[in-house]
Parts: sequence; structure tokens; C-alpha cells
Amino acid sequence: MGIVKLTSLHVKSKKYKQQDLILMLIGKYRYSIDSKNRICIPHKFRGEFGEKCIISRDLAYKCLNLYSLEQWGIFSKKIEELPAIKMRDVRQFIYSNSDEEELDSQGRILLNRELSEETGLFLEKEAMVIGMNTHAQVWNITEWEKLNKNLNGEENRRAVISDLLDMGF
Repeated sequence: MGIVKLTSLHVKSKKYKQQDLILMLIGKYRYSIDSKNRICIPHKFRGEFGEKCIISRDLAYKCLNLYSLEQWGIFSKKIEELPAIKMRDVRQFIYSNSDEEELDSQGRILLNRELSEETGLFLEKEAMVIGMNTHAQVWNITEWEKLNKNLNGEENRRAVISDLLDMGF
């Protein structure tokens, strides 16, 4: 039998082509936060981010999202397509809680003080950087461990499996 190359994925009759599956920021990485409130971007992620990235406070969790400029453009376009009534509050939250930062020669970014204070990262010595496929997140270690414990709990795993089965996986 020959080697089979994955060229597409089918989920409930929706076909995803190979080019739709390429971007993969995955994994979790523990990094130090230095005295200037900078953190390294995982080496595997740096090619996606290039020289700059957008840091944004997450809507649902106490963490920061890191987007490449390209992915931020895709995300922003979706925000702009929301109905006008809903768009104002969402836009105010997202854009006022975001910042553009440059990666230095060592692959570090400066964590905005206000955003890092709001997410429990300011004055911390370490953080967890996790891949979310199209973007990354930076978590306070304690907050990440609480969430991760919940995510890996038996009840949650069963719910995830059920959801995946409902979606045709």
C-alpha cells in the first residue's frame, strides 16, 4: 500500500481543502516574563507573526490573544460585518483593548501594561503561551492551570466528544 497524503477533510459534507488546513499554531509553552514585561514568542510561531503582532484582551477568558497582522485583518473584517446595533459595543471592547507590538531580535514582545494587569500577567515571572491554530494566547500560569484542569476533566471531555460527534467527526 502506498503513502496516502491528506489533501482534504470532510466534516458534515463541508469540504476543507489542504490550503485551508495549513495554518497551525499549536502546543503550549511556558516562558519567563522579564523585568521589562516582555515574553518570548515560541520559535515555531515566529514565522507566522513576522515582525509585528496585535495583542488583544480575550472576550471570554482572562488572557491575551496574539494575532499576526494578516489574521487580525481577517478577525477585524468579521467584526465589521456584525449588525450595526451589536457592532458598537463589540468594536469598542475589542479595539480599545488591543495594541500593536513589534517582535524584537530575540523574538520577544512587550506586553502592554494595562492589558497585562487586567489579565493577571503584570509582575508575573512566567506565563503560558498556547497555540489556537489561527492565533496564540498568553495566560497567567494560575489561570491556565485552573482552565486546563477543567478542560481535561471527565465531564468536559465527554461533552467535547459529544459535540465532535454531532459535527460529524
